[in-house]
Amino acid sequence: MALELRIRPLAATDVDDVVAASDVDRGTLLADVTSWQQQKAPTIVARTIDGAFVGFARARPNEVETSPRPEGQVAEFTHLFVVGDQRGNGAGTALVERTLKTLRLLGFARVVAAANEPTAAWLAQRGWEVLPAGRALAWVEPFIARDDLWHPDARSGSFSPLLAMPLAKNRPVQAWMRLADAPPLIDALYDPRGDADAHAVTAITAALVDRPDVLAKLPPLLRAALHFPAYDAAAPEVEG
Repeated sequence: MALELRIRPLAATDVDDVVAASDVDRGTLLADVTSWQQQKAPTIVARTIDGAFVGFARARPNEVETSPRPEGQVAEFTHLFVVGDQRGNGAGTALVERTLKTLRLLGFARVVAAANEPTAAWLAQRGWEVLPAGRALAWVEPFIARDDLWHPDARSGSFSPLLAMPLAKNRPVQAWMRLADAPPLIDALYDPRGDADAHAVTAITAALVDRPDVLAKLPPLLRAALHFPAYDAAAPEVEG
């Protein structure tokens, strides 16, 4: 039987319960109470009508080497927790649905989660696309202004990073949900084990071989980094 719940963004009164239930830093949560919309990092909390803590969900922008991309296309669904005796009553589904709605309103086009196999199966039942265990997706998005920070001496628009979400041993399965019709420039499956960065580059490079139309759209410094010599001459000169 579904619980009657109050589901809302994190408030200061929720911080102690979320800290006790997770590995999220207290300082981060306290900052998120007032800045989550600007950071595009929502934490959604579920409580019963009488105020008992039921669970929470958390998402954030996809990161590159710990640098978040809040203007990018992809969010990471990082946490989902429901109190043990409340599981199976619809709280998890309600938290996921509210989080997806919030991410859509914040402008994200897709959301990715790293999950264990039971959670991945649960997400698949709710419409997520679950990749085979040990496989992950690498992708390239259209340029955003933040990407200029990678090469500040080059002309604006010269580079966009190759993007991915690492998997962990206890979360070996990747699941995706599309929120809007805004596809990446290119994506490809790769093996995240071992030298994950090299595997991701190899997969994207192979995918681009048959997509000269996409290759021509990539920022020149990214084309050069992916070792397409025919396009190296198009890379801009470094200013300064």
